[in-house]
Amino acid sequence: MVTIRSVSVFILVLLAVSTLALVANGKDKTIKVKKVKGKKVCTQGWECVWLSEYCWNETISDYFQVYQFEQLFAKRNTLIAHAVGFWDYQTFITAAALYEPLGFGTTGGKLMGQKEMAAFLASLAMSPEKPPDDAMRIKNGAYGVATGGPLAWGLCYNREISPMQSYCDESWKYKYPCSPGAEYYGRGALPIYWYEGTSTTVQLGKH
Repeated sequence: MVTIRSVSVFILVLLAVSTLALVANGKDKTIKVKKVKGKKVCTQGWECVWLSEYCWNETISDYFQVYQFEQLFAKRNTLIAHAVGFWDYQTFITAAALYEPLGFGTTGGKLMGQKEMAAFLASLAMSPEKPPDDAMRIKNGAYGVATGGPLAWGLCYNREISPMQSYCDESWKYKYPCSPGAEYYGRGALPIYWYEGTSTTVQLGKH
């Protein structure tokens, strides 16, 4: 079941990434128009523009399936994970659908879309960069096949465990003031910092 909270977290992550990252259009500028069932479709080039009849019109769910999501984030619902049931494939697809019309995962053809998705999902897989301490032993190189490797532990958290500080930085109190009564700690699939609200026009300090 898609939860409003998990969808909103995915949306916030996508919003931050879309405003801070530039999507590459590839080095090959050759126009590649082919016919599918007698109709012209474009995979890359000047015809692939917004609302063009030749534009590539697949969505992320057409080339990124639920089994691939499960393989990438295989440890997220294990007993030692800290966000069991929070992250799922349908939640991601629901959030991503809001940004597909803007070009997220749908620009420059299927291969370019797959590259963009791979980069985005790799960022999720590296946060956190290692599985929970009680799940493994880093000493003596015991970090690898037995635990699924470092990337298998993505999306095991949806918030920072036992934060060492409140992260309310008084040195920025005039430009980025903390909201009274608000708690500040790491949360979500990617770290989003207070100053990123400047580019997103979202008052992150109040959320």
